[in-house]
Amino acid sequence: MMSASLVWSLTGLALLDSINVSTIWVVVIILLAAKRPASTGWAYALGAFASFFAITLLLYFGATFAESMLADLTLWLRRILFTALAIFLLAIGIRKLKARPRKAFGLPSWVNAWTALPLGLLATLGDIPNAFPLFLAVERIIDAGIQPPIAVPLLAAYTAVYAFPTLVILILGLVLKDRVRGLLQRAYDRYATGETKPSWKLASLCFLGSAASVTTLIFIIG
Repeated sequence: MMSASLVWSLTGLALLDSINVSTIWVVVIILLAAKRPASTGWAYALGAFASFFAITLLLYFGATFAESMLADLTLWLRRILFTALAIFLLAIGIRKLKARPRKAFGLPSWVNAWTALPLGLLATLGDIPNAFPLFLAVERIIDAGIQPPIAVPLLAAYTAVYAFPTLVILILGLVLKDRVRGLLQRAYDRYATGETKPSWKLASLCFLGSAASVTTLIFIIG
């Protein structure tokens, strides 16, 4: 049976997952540079979010099948996830200690309403290694014993929360047009030009997160 704590934890993970910089960034570039931003933007969003939902289902049913074949699957999933998270945060923290030139991402000439849909698919697949919240969400659903008739709508709701910020930016950009375009252009100029400065504060937060993951792995998960 689905508890309130499970719903809140899944909502929190979905909100964390929704801060998907790469997906949002592509939508911003489409709004700024596409010849037909409406059709291209919606095609990209459809490809990205449909593929994300398909991946959540593959993870859920794949893990459910694996659980029937392997005892203590969720325990091993937690161990793998928190180990990967600790390494990921450690690597990000080290990067934050160095100055790096920012990369300017333009919109390739071949991106249009027809090619944007598979572009959304590829972008989502490329971002899966960073989707720690999704893996944790699937693990929690399986650990709670949620069956497919409830799990599938639950994962659809998770995908909707994940998609919400990107859809808001896309809709505002298409409806308000020039009033939002200037804001998006300034954001693009700020984060796609110049170089990133070393940040001890962000690095320290990443190191603390890595240490917390290791602590959880050793003393809580075991």
